[in-house]
Amino acid sequence: MSQKKMLLITPDFPPHKGGIATYLSTLALYFKTQIEILTQTDPQAYLFDTEVEYPIHRKSLFYKWIWPHWLKIVIDLFLYRHNYRIILISHLLPVGTAAFFSKKITKVPYILFVHGMDLRLANSTWRKQQLSTRVLKEARLVVANSKALAKEITNRYGVPDVLVLYPCLSAQNNPLPHVRKDHSIFTLLTVSRLVERKGHIPVLHALADLKRSGKLPEFIYHIVGVGPTEFALKSLVSELSLEKHVVFHGSISDEERWNLYNISDVFIMPVSLDPIDKEGFGLVFIEAAQAGVPSLSTKIEGVDEAIIDGETGILLPDQNTKVLADTLFELYSNRALRQKLSDNARKHAQTFLCEVQMKKLEPYL
Repeated sequence: MSQKKMLLITPDFPPHKGGIATYLSTLALYFKTQIEILTQTDPQAYLFDTEVEYPIHRKSLFYKWIWPHWLKIVIDLFLYRHNYRIILISHLLPVGTAAFFSKKITKVPYILFVHGMDLRLANSTWRKQQLSTRVLKEARLVVANSKALAKEITNRYGVPDVLVLYPCLSAQNNPLPHVRKDHSIFTLLTVSRLVERKGHIPVLHALADLKRSGKLPEFIYHIVGVGPTEFALKSLVSELSLEKHVVFHGSISDEERWNLYNISDVFIMPVSLDPIDKEGFGLVFIEAAQAGVPSLSTKIEGVDEAIIDGETGILLPDQNTKVLADTLFELYSNRALRQKLSDNARKHAQTFLCEVQMKKLEPYL
C-alpha cells in the first residue's frame, strides 16, 4: 500500500455532537494510522485533538468574502496534492463540489459519504440537482449509511453501486446488563436531538395516560440531548404533572450515555417522517441493542434496518398515542417479552461492530 495517507475533509467532526460527527470519528479511529482530518476550527477542540491517535488540521474551510466559498478547499487540495492518495468527503455540497473540481486538476480520487439531510438540501433546486449528479458520478465510491438512502441515491441520481456502510459500534463499549436487574422502576430512555420529529411529545402523552389510568404508577423517562424543542418539552412535562418521572440530561459524555443504557428497560424514539430532515439509520438503536435494551420506534425506512420488528424491538405504524401507550404497557408487564427482545438485540448488534462494517470500505482505499 502507498505511504500516502487518506484525507477526510468535513465541517462536522468532534467535539461537535451529532450522528455525522460520531460516524466520521469512528471511521477515523478505525483507520487511525492511514488518515488525517481537515475540519473547521473549534475553540473547544484542543483536548479532543490531543487525545486522538490521528492528526487533525483545523482551519476555516471556506472563504468568507470570496465566491465560490469552497474554492479555498480546491486550493488546499492542489497545494497538498502529493500528500494524499485519496480524499474522503463527508458532505455532497459544497465540500463534494470542491473535491469534484480538485480532481479535474490533481487527479486525486475521492470517496463521498452521503447523509439524509445532505441529500435533501442538495436536491432543493434544479442547479443543485445537476451539480450533485456530476459530483456523485465522478466519485470513486459513494457511501450511504442505510439501504434506504442507497436506494434513493440510485433511483434519483443514477448511481448504480452505492456501498452501505452502517454507523458502527466499538467492541470496547462496556454494556453491563446485570445493572438493570438491580432496580425495580420501569426505566425508559431517548437519546436524540430535541426536535419534534423524534417523538418526545407522543411519548410524554402516552406516559401521562398510563399514569392517570394507574397502569404505570412508577417509571422514569430519561431524555438525553439538546435542541429547539427543549423549552416546549419541559413545559409539557409540567403541564402533564410528570416532573417526578422525567429527567432532562442535556448533552452528556459517552460514559454517562452508556450508564443510562445500562439501567434502561426500553429505548423509545417513535420518529416521524420529515421530507427534509429525514431519519437516517439511527446508531442509537444499535447502541441500545448492544446494551441489551429493546427499542420501541416507528416503521420508517432506515429505522427498520436498525430494529427487527418483533425480534429486537417493536415498530409501530405511527405516533398514535393510544397504540404507543398500549405497547409500552405490554413491554412493562411482560418481562419475558422484554428479555427475549433484549437477548436478540444483543446478538443483532454484533453485526454492526466496526470490525465488520469498515472492512467493506477497505477494497476501495
